[in-house]
Amino acid sequence: MSPLLARLARQLIRWRLAGSSPASLIALGEGKLLKSFHRAARCSPAYRILLAEAGVDPTAIRTPQDFRDQCPVLDKATTFKRFGARELLADDIKTSNLASVLTSSGHGGGGFALGLSTRAQLKDTAFTIDLGLDLAFDTDRRRTLLINCLPMGVTFQSDAVCVANVSVREDMACALVNQVGDMFEQIVLCGDPLFLKKLCDHSQDIGVDWRRHRLNVIVGEETFTESFRDYLAGVLGIDPDDPRSGMIGSSMGVGELGLNLFNETRETVALRRACARDPQLRERLLGPTSASMPVPTFMVYSPLRTSVEILYTDDDGNGDLVVTLLDPIVPLPLMRYQTGDRASFVSPTQLKQLAEAIAPGFLPPALPVIALHGRSKDQLPGGGHVDTFKEALYGSPAIARQLSGAHRISGAANELCWQVQAARGAERNLPELASRLGQEIASRLPGSPLTVTCMAYDEFPHGKTIDYERKFVYWLPSEQ
Repeated sequence: MSPLLARLARQLIRWRLAGSSPASLIALGEGKLLKSFHRAARCSPAYRILLAEAGVDPTAIRTPQDFRDQCPVLDKATTFKRFGARELLADDIKTSNLASVLTSSGHGGGGFALGLSTRAQLKDTAFTIDLGLDLAFDTDRRRTLLINCLPMGVTFQSDAVCVANVSVREDMACALVNQVGDMFEQIVLCGDPLFLKKLCDHSQDIGVDWRRHRLNVIVGEETFTESFRDYLAGVLGIDPDDPRSGMIGSSMGVGELGLNLFNETRETVALRRACARDPQLRERLLGPTSASMPVPTFMVYSPLRTSVEILYTDDDGNGDLVVTLLDPIVPLPLMRYQTGDRASFVSPTQLKQLAEAIAPGFLPPALPVIALHGRSKDQLPGGGHVDTFKEALYGSPAIARQLSGAHRISGAANELCWQVQAARGAERNLPELASRLGQEIASRLPGSPLTVTCMAYDEFPHGKTIDYERKFVYWLPSEQ
């Protein structure tokens, strides 16, 4: 497809989205679901075994509800830990047509999962990425430099923006900004929270003037809090509450399923920040227990690409996130795949009520929305959550500047231990930093027995030589 035709296609999709509703898009996606299932049942040797073991006759699956009621829920243990890639690969895909392999992070335990792509899929990848970039950052109207700071192995293909895949090299990223940033109308930084913290701190050390540029940020790999968004915004000169400013938004993918399955938009960022400012608003939207938990991340998804379920829900509708890809040529057809995340649906009625509470005329997203509550393993004993500690870590930008961003929570419900790594050069302030962090976390977890220790950079024992190539482990029930 020529660049001109690709741009016209993106404009057409924008126009169609503007005239669509979440319900209508979900209905269109439902029409693809059975086709994807029957292809998986016919072509995947591993899935045929799993269906047989569950007593499922594929010919009896005639409606989307049949699929959800009868077909087994899969996860890494039942697929990649049990079967080899050849058994999981659909037999209508020739290995000679495979073009790329991406491994999962391995963060969830149980080894690595794989994501495979064909050459045909890669031809569409650039268009899909460019569509997402344009919807988020108007890249068709602004010359854009995208600096990809995700670890090596995760790269971008684009026909619309200039891409620099620098991996976890903060010096290279800053050099690019200083040397070629003025050639572009905007810059998009992409990275995980821990490395973006390092990038921001390094840029302040060497005097990078971010405010010369229009900055946007895509944050991936893990959830982050509004205090972290504010920290990035303060360094990069972004106003998260001004639609004319750059945007800091998160993207969520699953290595074995695909990149950017869910993402924030300007509207969902505004919704989350409104809930962070007003606990009563959050409780009306998400239920009584939400007041004691971190504010979830509101994210949209395309029901033409993915079918989403929330299973094993609690009284507030929070449960396990399950995803089915609707791509009819995906090499590894993983049906009803449990990602390991907690989420809930946000209904159009809830969105409308929340939008009205934010501002008259505020329009909720056209795409369906979920509230992402982080990884299932992020729940702490006694009802706490890892993100509560992340929120406290960045509660004071002046304190956060003296920290590396790495920290470890351990212990049990009767007493948690929070060890925080100081930045290099902050060794003289360790007692004061620990005291301030203790105050920040105590205000968020009142009455919880907790020990806070701030440790010198080289004395921090957890991931002492952080390479930013793998996800950091913030919580362990006990030292292992």
